[in-house]
Amino acid sequence: MMKQWIEQTLPQQVEELQNLIRIPSVSRGEPKEGMPFGEEVHKALTYALDLANRLGFPRTTNLDGYCGYVDFGEGEEQLLIMSHLDVVPVGSGWTKEPFAAAIENGRMYGRGTIDDKGAAVSSLYALAAIKEAGIPLRRSVRILFGCDEERGSDCVKYYKTKEKNPTLGFTPDGEYPLVNAEKGITQTVWKKSFAGSKVSIQCGTAANVIPGEASATLPFAAEPVAVPEGYKVTFEGNTVSVVGRGGHASTPELGKNALQCLLEILTQQPLTGEDYATVTSLHALFGYDYNGEGFNMDVTDESGRLTLSLNVLNWDETGVSITCDCRHPFSVSNEDLMKAMSSNLNVLGFENVSCRHTPCLYMPEDSELVQGLLEVYEKNIGHKAKPLAIGGGTYARSFPNTVAFGVIKENGVNECHMPDESIGIDEMLFNTIVMAEAIEKLAGE
Repeated sequence: MMKQWIEQTLPQQVEELQNLIRIPSVSRGEPKEGMPFGEEVHKALTYALDLANRLGFPRTTNLDGYCGYVDFGEGEEQLLIMSHLDVVPVGSGWTKEPFAAAIENGRMYGRGTIDDKGAAVSSLYALAAIKEAGIPLRRSVRILFGCDEERGSDCVKYYKTKEKNPTLGFTPDGEYPLVNAEKGITQTVWKKSFAGSKVSIQCGTAANVIPGEASATLPFAAEPVAVPEGYKVTFEGNTVSVVGRGGHASTPELGKNALQCLLEILTQQPLTGEDYATVTSLHALFGYDYNGEGFNMDVTDESGRLTLSLNVLNWDETGVSITCDCRHPFSVSNEDLMKAMSSNLNVLGFENVSCRHTPCLYMPEDSELVQGLLEVYEKNIGHKAKPLAIGGGTYARSFPNTVAFGVIKENGVNECHMPDESIGIDEMLFNTIVMAEAIEKLAGE
């Protein structure tokens, strides 16, 4: 009955996701009273909680605009399912309208379809299926909707000041089969001050987004030069514009970092003084690398290979600031990383002005949580599966006994933070079924 109900309500699930995608809840909008992350994010939260009410869940809570949650069932122990309603900026390269939620050939296109609004809708309908089927629970179930996952997870930090930790939990904001190991994340800002620059660059939207476009205004007419395959470059008067392919900082190899290409172009322009020295040194250090080669930090262990990307650059008459994102394997400490970055960037005149570090996560493969979720996944996919280690950062790091479970297909393309982000309607159905069975497995009697 549970699976049949999910199949019957698939058209409603699709419609609700479309409505949610059409709210442009780009993370960290202008704060307002009761809306710490801006009006659009608040609209998305309100919509999700209203949907829960319409599905027959009256116990919903808006936690001061930071996040919201839905409760069902009783019991001292709790299963927590966490998704987020904020999305990264659109970026360049889209061929579809990013907030139209159009459906073509069985796929819905829009920012947030995969990361992570599709999972939010599926989690609600999964819990509704449990309710409709009358499945008794030994643990209460709480669905948490975060509002700031993309810019530091202050939503969950606030939640933890008000609520206790769950007994166990999962976040459908990773990959299948499931993720039991997440690399450490270090995001840093470096600044070099010098007066009188005539170069102007404002590139990048967030530390965790590979920039798909970059441009520079120069104090002279830009000279056309050849560029590597995969980039589109325009030279118009004093301006150089580059279009690459945006992506998620945890998988920089899937994108085409427009900023890296722009730096190479600028090394071939007739810049002088600090402008020339800064451009050439940054290009020499970062090049087109994304594994920390220039910092002698290309390390691989059982948790994966280190990635390091230059994702934001701001340049004006006062100097330059850059923002880097690093996903480091277990064998590399944050201290080792910062030492390597400092020793290279300090020589170039850059000083560290900000460092945000998130430790690694590991959940043993033989735990109840991992084994239970793997059992559910293997039943639905039809083959044996092994847990994954990834560079992405999820809410799983925020609570003990928690992992990421779905929703990117096994061996599928990760479209998180990329143009034309999309989800298959069949994938949405699969996600809802798997989540419902996971709730039954982990919280059912």
